[in-house]
Amino acid sequence: MKRPAVLLLVLVLICVFSGSVISQTKTPAPKPEKAVDPVCGLTVDKLPELSYEYKGETYYFCSKADLEKFKKTPDKYSKKSA
Repeated sequence: MKRPAVLLLVLVLICVFSGSVISQTKTPAPKPEKAVDPVCGLTVDKLPELSYEYKGETYYFCSKADLEKFKKTPDKYSKKSA
């Protein structure tokens, strides 16, 4: 009589453990899109906090310094002036 109860308990524990392992597996975060910093030419992630829209186009930067440099003379760096 005890043997079926033990087997049932083992099966329940296996199911519970298997479910917790499956729920803990993480899917990798999607990789951010890339852009080229128009000031220094580095490839950068498209981060909203380091972006600036100029003449209908969004530009992305590797640093706040490059962003500020672009804002001062955007025609020097923008694709529209090329």
